Amino acid sequence: AAPYMETAGFQDVYQLDGGILKYFEECGGAHYQGDCFVFDHRVAVDPDLKETDARMCYVCQAPLTPEECRSEQYDPRVSCPYCHHLIAQRQSALIDERNKSIAKAASPLPGSVPYENYRPITVQAAFDGMSVIDFLVAKKTVLSREDWLGLISQKRILLRGEPVTEDHILKAGQRLQSFDPAHTEPDVRADINVLHEDDAIVVINKPGCLPMHPCGRFNRNTLEYLLRQAFQPLKIRPAHRLDANTSGLVVCSKTRKVASLLQPQFEQGRVKKTYLCRVHGHPDSDTFESTAGISKEPTEAGARTLSPDGLSAETHFSVLSRLEDGTSLVEARPMTGRTNQIRIHLWGLGFPIVGDPLYLPEGKMGARSTLTPSDPPMCLHALKLMIEHPETGEPKELESPLPHWAQC
Repeated sequence: AAPYMETAGFQDVYQLDGGILKYFEECGGAHYQGDCFVFDHRVAVDPDLKETDARMCYVCQAPLTPEECRSEQYDPRVSCPYCHHLIAQRQSALIDERNKSIAKAASPLPGSVPYENYRPITVQAAFDGMSVIDFLVAKKTVLSREDWLGLISQKRILLRGEPVTEDHILKAGQRLQSFDPAHTEPDVRADINVLHEDDAIVVINKPGCLPMHPCGRFNRNTLEYLLRQAFQPLKIRPAHRLDANTSGLVVCSKTRKVASLLQPQFEQGRVKKTYLCRVHGHPDSDTFESTAGISKEPTEAGARTLSPDGLSAETHFSVLSRLEDGTSLVEARPMTGRTNQIRIHLWGLGFPIVGDPLYLPEGKMGARSTLTPSDPPMCLHALKLMIEHPETGEPKELESPLPHWAQC
């Protein structure tokens, strides 16, 4: 410090013989105000060499008073009142760059440009010894026997990279491939926004009309594929699922280790979830619930239904407002995590979700499950999540912006 002061122009520079701690030994606290910073876990000591209640920000190294430690801007692992605005600026800049990368990955939609697509079809133990054609038909896909025979004749069903015949006998564990030389996928909405990112997790606001994972007709036009393109070389892993038509919060892991800590929270029902719905009708009670069971197997259209012998399920509802157009805004809190649970429970209670293509008013069922970008949205939105942060173990509440259909 002394040479630095001299270079700054000070002429008479002195330092204590033996340093400040020696001064304390000989003089006590005379002529000294404040705490003495020390370079260990104590942070600071008083003239009696006793540890004070000062703390230190381990991000910017600023010493902090007890009052500063009580600030909402203080998080020992994140920021303090002195560096909070800098951290916020860096976070905002990072999120802007991530959103630009996602927009670039989605323009044009990667699955809407023709590409060679190889879809794996694994032979389970139950199909051991079957012929290729009998196995493909037994899989009960949307394709008929004639469709599969056509693909086989076009040499588009492969085993170990080579075309197979319809009567080839399969063994359990083998993997066929269905090859499409110019595959295209239906269009989706890709206005994905990153809401939060730290060293462990990424929090996404997913639009409706976007499948999360490769399935059915979708492979590249999915949330998972787009995120991995935008975040390369990171392999982003969604920790839970939303229906393709449902919008809102999705929490993703940035590493395999984080995924092993985060995903069990969803699987074990430890995550508090809050959804926002717009439903047909006006419920009589401000609060209500459903504990109706849900079928284990889907229908041919891919729908689950109410079933007294099905999987147990429980959802709590609160009416937020009853609107003049005959609809209501309802908050839903699922206690269990069954497929289509909120949609089925509301439908069973006579208050189906507005825009749902499958669970229609008057107890009717639709013929399709997936919306197109030109369709009105399905009014179901994952609004809030409460998780344990996989790094700190502390509760972290996440919230997404209100969708336009709820701003009324």
